[in-house]
Amino acid sequence: MRLIYRGVEYEYDPTQPRTNLVDRVFSSREPITLTYRGNRYQMDPTQPAQPAEARRPHELIYRGVRYWVGASGDRPVTSRLNTIANLAATHHANLQRNLQHRIEVARQNGDYNLLSLLEAERNQLV
Repeated sequence: MRLIYRGVEYEYDPTQPRTNLVDRVFSSREPITLTYRGNRYQMDPTQPAQPAEARRPHELIYRGVRYWVGASGDRPVTSRLNTIANLAATHHANLQRNLQHRIEVARQNGDYNLLSLLEAERNQLV
């Protein structure tokens, strides 16, 4: 039976047993060229896979954002996590400042119902 998927034609025989793609790749003895997002990678099935720490660092780009993967690539990830933590702390401080201003305005206006709601919100924000 002839099938077409995204413009690629192939033959499929439902009477033949299905082979696992992973088994077919690793049973091969010659290097395999893989393409992912326009980058080409060579995979040699005869060599054991290297742990991530042993690979040499290389630059990747995802949706225009550059980042490094590999042994020396840990530093940018760490600095990025520090940046995220700093953003979270700044966001929390802004929420507290905004809430404090709303409490002061509610006190000035004598709105005790709103004041009790804002005090409950302050307890949840901690």
